[in-house]
Amino acid sequence: MKVGLLFPQSNVYPGIGLDFMDGWNSLLQQQQINDITVLKEGIGLGGVEKEVYLKAEKLLISDDVDVLVAYIDEKILQVLHPLAMATGKIILVVNPGANYPVNWLAQPTVVHLNLQHAFLCRLTGALAATAGNGKAALASTFYDCGYLQSAAFVNNFMEKGGSIEYNYINRQQQYDNSFEISALLDFLNKQPDCNNLLCVADTLPGSLFYKLLDQYSRPLQLFVSPMMLEQKALEAIGTQTSCTVQGYMPWYKDEATDLTKACSRPVSIFSLLGWETALVLQQLKEFGNAANGEAAVAYLKSASLQSPRGALQLDAATQFYVAPVAKYTLQPDAAPQIEWSNDIEKEWQQFTALPTEGAVTGWTNTYLCY
Repeated sequence: MKVGLLFPQSNVYPGIGLDFMDGWNSLLQQQQINDITVLKEGIGLGGVEKEVYLKAEKLLISDDVDVLVAYIDEKILQVLHPLAMATGKIILVVNPGANYPVNWLAQPTVVHLNLQHAFLCRLTGALAATAGNGKAALASTFYDCGYLQSAAFVNNFMEKGGSIEYNYINRQQQYDNSFEISALLDFLNKQPDCNNLLCVADTLPGSLFYKLLDQYSRPLQLFVSPMMLEQKALEAIGTQTSCTVQGYMPWYKDEATDLTKACSRPVSIFSLLGWETALVLQQLKEFGNAANGEAAVAYLKSASLQSPRGALQLDAATQFYVAPVAKYTLQPDAAPQIEWSNDIEKEWQQFTALPTEGAVTGWTNTYLCY
């Protein structure tokens, strides 16, 4: 089987591509699969829609790959729809899932595999709405708030009865010792009845949020996005913290799995994504006719993927893989608690049934540079 790959070539976060390929290669080596040929094309970060199209066209038509794996965001995927329709081949779209389509209508041969970040934020929003008096402030960064995960978080929080009392967007471009959140702290000082924060941030600014909020004078309840539950961010929380931290995450990597044993680099969620991508390729190889896109998609719908995060099932209506989710809770003076949930079908259907109303704005990067 011949596979084309549109590869994330970020100069800012080169670890994304390295970890992704480490997970991919580790699965193939573990399963002793050595008859998959991979043709790679690197793609840049932003404003490169034409480049993405031309490289995908080369792989699908000139190189005649059976399957195209594209590490791209949902907004960029639209430029590849004509190629998917013309060739009838599978395009497997891989990303963290912090954006979601404006229209959930499935394309016949387009399959989505991601970490469900926007869906996880939606679940965390519902969790936050039931906390305390339902009042909260939103705390994010200029970069992180530009993806629809923030909308999923806030919208579900408000739909479940929560009230946003304040929006704080940190505009600093350097995440170092100069990072400060004085405006947010001023608001909290003036509003003693608002103890809940909805936090959306990457691991580095997330760790800085934790350090500064740890020093605040009263206990706060932090409801956080998935990247703030990555180990690098959580390490910033002090042992004497008075904060409670909760949120949903795709995977808790402290658990020993084949993935953690097989990878040659420190394991990350991007290693997991590469591992799962290779699992899909393994299934397509077993099917035996991956180039017949619609038949291959039907085969994928009939079988689940056994991933380190549990069984992934391809949703027939949207052609997105849906995975179990983990709820993380950290209370002061206690070990973190992880609660896995497999019964998320109802929440997923509600999420994908929601129409996207009004103008949709945000970053148009080729992929998210976490």
